[in-house]
Amino acid sequence: MIMKVLIIFIFIFEFAYAGVFSVNKVIVNCIDQQPCEDTQKVFSSLSRTYSSEDHFYNVFKLYVSNEGVKELSFKIKIEDSFKNLYIEVKKKPRILRVLDTRFKGKYEIELPSVISIQKDDFLDRNKVSDTKNLYKDIAKEKGFPDVNVIEKISKGIDGVLVGFEVELNDPVVISKVTLNSKSNYIRDFVSKRFLANINKPFDIQNLKTEIEDVKILLQSFGYYLIDFDLKYQFLAKKSVSLFIEVKNVKRHVFYIKQTEFLDPQILKDLLAENITSGKREFSIENIEQILLEKYETLGFKFPKFIVKKSIRLDSNDDPITHYDIAINEGIRSKVEEIVFKGNGFFTQEELLEHFNLLAPEQTEFNFYTPEYYNNFTSILREKYIKAGFVSVFIDNPVLQFNQKTKKVTAVFRIREGIKTTVAGITIIGAARNDLPELLNLIQTKENDAFNPVQFKEDLSKVTQYLKNQGYYFSRIVNLASPNLVKYITDNSQVKIEIEIETGKKLYADDIIIIGNKATRKILIKRELNFKSGSLITSGVLETSQAQLLSLGLFSSVQIKPVSQNTEKTDVLIFVREKDFGLIEFAPGVRSDIGFKLSTTITYNNIDGMNKRISFQGTVNRRFDLNSLDDTRRQSSKVLLEYNTAVNYSENHIFHSDYDFSMSVSKSRKRFYSYDADIERLGYSVSRKFWKWLSLSVRQQIERISQFESTEEINHGHYQIGSITPSVSFDFRNRPVNPTSGALFDISYEFANPSVFSQEEDDLTIDYYKLISRNRIYIPVSDRIVLATSFAFGIQENKATSLNNDGSTVGYIPNIKVFRLSGADIVRGFEDEEINRLITGEDISKVDITKRAYMANIKIEPRYHITDTTIVGVFYDAGRVFVDEFSKDDLRSSAGITFKYVTPVGTLDFDYGIKLLRKEDSSGTLESPGRLHVSIGFF
Repeated sequence: MIMKVLIIFIFIFEFAYAGVFSVNKVIVNCIDQQPCEDTQKVFSSLSRTYSSEDHFYNVFKLYVSNEGVKELSFKIKIEDSFKNLYIEVKKKPRILRVLDTRFKGKYEIELPSVISIQKDDFLDRNKVSDTKNLYKDIAKEKGFPDVNVIEKISKGIDGVLVGFEVELNDPVVISKVTLNSKSNYIRDFVSKRFLANINKPFDIQNLKTEIEDVKILLQSFGYYLIDFDLKYQFLAKKSVSLFIEVKNVKRHVFYIKQTEFLDPQILKDLLAENITSGKREFSIENIEQILLEKYETLGFKFPKFIVKKSIRLDSNDDPITHYDIAINEGIRSKVEEIVFKGNGFFTQEELLEHFNLLAPEQTEFNFYTPEYYNNFTSILREKYIKAGFVSVFIDNPVLQFNQKTKKVTAVFRIREGIKTTVAGITIIGAARNDLPELLNLIQTKENDAFNPVQFKEDLSKVTQYLKNQGYYFSRIVNLASPNLVKYITDNSQVKIEIEIETGKKLYADDIIIIGNKATRKILIKRELNFKSGSLITSGVLETSQAQLLSLGLFSSVQIKPVSQNTEKTDVLIFVREKDFGLIEFAPGVRSDIGFKLSTTITYNNIDGMNKRISFQGTVNRRFDLNSLDDTRRQSSKVLLEYNTAVNYSENHIFHSDYDFSMSVSKSRKRFYSYDADIERLGYSVSRKFWKWLSLSVRQQIERISQFESTEEINHGHYQIGSITPSVSFDFRNRPVNPTSGALFDISYEFANPSVFSQEEDDLTIDYYKLISRNRIYIPVSDRIVLATSFAFGIQENKATSLNNDGSTVGYIPNIKVFRLSGADIVRGFEDEEINRLITGEDISKVDITKRAYMANIKIEPRYHITDTTIVGVFYDAGRVFVDEFSKDDLRSSAGITFKYVTPVGTLDFDYGIKLLRKEDSSGTLESPGRLHVSIGFF
């Protein structure tokens, strides 16, 4: 017998007490629970002052309901003039893991992967029972009526592991299958499919699915009206006999002679769809009507059809109904003129412009399309209603056919009715200081035309304004009442009366945090946009919830005020923590680096303050060497590239507003004209001043050893120390897959011996590198977004001392010279193609003793098919330059893109085509284009 949850409240008071209510100490005794520290920690925060006893009980109930209590009793004792709360609690164990279901015996079936029992929930015996019953029901449906389901619950360190063992005893088997049909061919065809079920478990759902599959298959052969009747009879306890009758086995075939405009196959599919959905025999009139409607929707006037129906025998001696159809498509009507009659408020030109604004392509070419013409009456009506003509009436268009020109005139008849204006607007219930703002906020104004569509938006603005002013539980009382909008004087005027119930402004009292086992409350409170005493608005709570979720520590976050009828209220924050450790292995392939295998080991929330440490490792092998120069491509050996890094990050370091991160890495990487081993040590400090403004400073030391180089100058060792301040202005509506807003980034890298760059006789490293990256997203419609990216960079060598021979001692190391790759790639180009200078040389073969430049432009209209899939076209342009920049020499490409949205960015498949192909140094013409695969760039 499943034990019911028992919560016992025992109240013991020495004397009646009114007004403020304080709990001095909380003493918790956990029954059958070791350890008890977490539970004691949760309930100890009940020690505080409450506005009343009711306030205390409301808060206490919240704790009990969210802590998985199985049994609880409590009492309040007055000891030494203090009220102490004594709690005895027996909690439900937390589910650490849901194990895979095991099958006992020789039979297995497919069970649902998602059940009501979930990891991190408290163990609920009712849910266990429900899951067992679910498994039993599924087993019975699949032919196993005699099934045993046993829960397997084992104790872990801090909870339980839950699994189920299913024993499927001998099934009910299909011992006999009898098929009946007037067609021998159909009977034989179906028998081959269903006789294979003999001696198999009686899975009724699977049989129905199989019948449906056979039905669809036979319909594709022309048996459009075919139907199946399945019956079964139990012969014994473990045996069943099936009876399958196949009815309506007459076959239908449509033969349509070739037509000029419409493909006959389209018409055949249309007829097949109609006969299948209608489930009835076609007459000649039915066919003519279906074809006529199709042609009329495409603007054809006076099409003619000759349909001959005959019944024959096919090769199986089964009757077949044969339809021979000849079509004279007639004239495809063109519209000579569109006329509006009865319009006085809008001119003919204004209405015609509105007609063409939403017209499909066929209509734009003056072809008559009845669907759009008829729909336009609704579009036109909405336009009039927005202008205040709420009683407007518009007929469907009347067509006048001109025998001489073979064209039609479409006439729209309009009865505008009376224009309705706003006689007055009254807002009742708003505070005096809020009233002017509310009247200014709504777009519906006195003496203006009454627009019901706009007024609906105004009501939403009123509600949102009040909630953002702190009237969290405010509402419009008469929202569904006829008193909201009163029509007077023959509907020529309306009086608007908005009645508001604001209640009191809501302020936060205590902030109650429940569900955090490892995460410190100070961390959670730091991410909130409010504190005790703050005004509570819906916007503040939504932003706070988003910021807590963005930490990556919680699988769910709920924030809500505890009470409604008081000026101050406790705010409940209920969180559910994720696992803080993560190990990932990710094989993959990329067009630039080839096959790769990466692993990540991460541990978050160290010390309960979201300190994070991670190890990342990647090994890759290129499957082509197109990104290497000609010499290395021909002679280079296979080289495994790798990158290993240990990263540490901490938000709000030393309880400040600054975030800190540190990274140590070692990698081996292939570049155009050399390979390199790179060791890096760096740290950064950043701060987000506002939602849209972030500043950061990064210091880094790199030791680089270059080998297998084509040029002698690229062979050697370098040490580069640098400091890079950067600023980011982020006005995007969201960081992943934004649809509006803009992002502006500026960084300035400064490398010099004063920040640990090398200073030696043969080379001094002293340069700056300024990069500006800007992205703008313009919404064109609900699904279309114009995404643009503009990047520009300049770097300059500042080491100007000379050798005895007059040559410059310093230059910018090749590994730090601009190269268009990654986010800056011009799609359609190989790495070595886009990084050629105007002279034809690759930029890596030139010593940068003065300046180098980089420019990149991307213009990409995107169409959002769904929330996670996007298609688009793009135009890219860019190039690298030495000493002088020339916008006229940018290389460009165009292409198509497909994007799939992931939590870390979009997975992009881009194919670009060069707009002007050129020859390389050997006289070989460049490839036409290239496919690029990337994630998270643009």
